[in-house]
Amino acid sequence: MTTAAEVKKLVQPLLDQNSDLAWVGREIYVKPVRHFARTILIDRISDPNGFRPQLAAAHLFDGNGAFPLNWSRWLQKPSGPMPGSWRMQDPNVARMLIETIEADALPYLRAMTSLDDYLAHTSRFGGWDLLVRPTARIIIDVARGDLDKAHRTWESQRELWSVEKSNYGEEDATMLRRLRHLCALLESDDRTGLARLLHEWEARTVKNLKIEHLWESTPFPLELQSA
Repeated sequence: MTTAAEVKKLVQPLLDQNSDLAWVGREIYVKPVRHFARTILIDRISDPNGFRPQLAAAHLFDGNGAFPLNWSRWLQKPSGPMPGSWRMQDPNVARMLIETIEADALPYLRAMTSLDDYLAHTSRFGGWDLLVRPTARIIIDVARGDLDKAHRTWESQRELWSVEKSNYGEEDATMLRRLRHLCALLESDDRTGLARLLHEWEARTVKNLKIEHLWESTPFPLELQSA
């Protein structure tokens, strides 16, 4: 199994030459980190001598406290038929990895500078499009300040989200409690409370990911609009 130290050694020249990159865990983060994170994850695979790089992005303010890989894609090795064929023993692996990151990942991630850019990225993943799923869409619409849309989602989902069901798993039950908290503030038209809640959720995720030193807490579009 490749270690974090081994893969960091491969990309250290890239980190040294780019001040907007930072290494945390097994990931290269693109700075600044604000309401969403842009990363290149160099992940383990079953082959103890291999690894799998992928670019990923995820928003930080949904209250989940984790970094999902729903919106990620593999970085293809320039030679070889499979992206999973990256192997430490290849004498050219460091050069190829850096070249692939520079050509395929960094321009794409660096161009993702706004929340709208991020949402356009998620829309490329079909059923994982954030704006398709009500549980995600309502949070995004609140963050963007589109409270009319958020109200409509709440009204359409009120019955489902308001009932505690014994057959919900703990993760789903926790998600519904978060949504009910959000919707209570939404019903009260408490824009300040909504913004505070999103900032609390974002700070929790940032802490869980151990990227407090990279994060810049900035206003949501919700806060930049007049009521």
